[in-house]
Amino acid sequence: MAIDLQVVFPQEVVDLSSVRPVAGIIPRSIEVVGKDFRAVDEVRINGVASPDVVVLSPNRLIAQVPELLRYDTLTSVTVLSAALTTTDRSLLRFRLGTTASKTTGILRLVQIFVKLLCTTPGRDIFAPALGGGVLKRLGLTFGRDEGGAIISDFIIAVSNVQRQILAIQAGNRSLSRDERLLSARVVSAAFNKAEGALVVSIELLSQAGRAALANLTV
Repeated sequence: MAIDLQVVFPQEVVDLSSVRPVAGIIPRSIEVVGKDFRAVDEVRINGVASPDVVVLSPNRLIAQVPELLRYDTLTSVTVLSAALTTTDRSLLRFRLGTTASKTTGILRLVQIFVKLLCTTPGRDIFAPALGGGVLKRLGLTFGRDEGGAIISDFIIAVSNVQRQILAIQAGNRSLSRDERLLSARVVSAAFNKAEGALVVSIELLSQAGRAALANLTV
């Protein structure tokens, strides 16, 4: 079975029931109540990582508001678990962990697909035709009414990457069935005009019959 260094982490997003400011604490902090905080990896407030998180119980934690948000209205709080899942409750993140880790099986298939999807054709001198090129398209200047075109381009990119991976894997006999792609499809896609971001969910099906959801904000 092939092994890659893990750089794509599908982390579980913990269900939250309430968020409230904590009075009398400096720096500014919030109390968060949720489903299960036993494996909290990070708390993101308005998309920014909290610099200090204290887990008080399996269902309650205190998170410091980042200094750059000190006077801002808080609009979103996301608690990410260290648990790696590929379901509708997971969010893909690109990073190197605090310690190097390896990925195999269905998680490796997800990582390969997402990396190729974000690759701009022409960047790899050994295979200049490879890549979905989604980041290049999103980096362009466009009007607020072009969300539909962005989504259409993304769906085409997913189809192209599926075809590329099937062609590459056809000649590799060492791959396990969990790492072999059978199909890929866009389950949902929405363009956030305010943030200029595309929020998508892609379902990957391996030849072993295992399905994985890759949820991305690009």
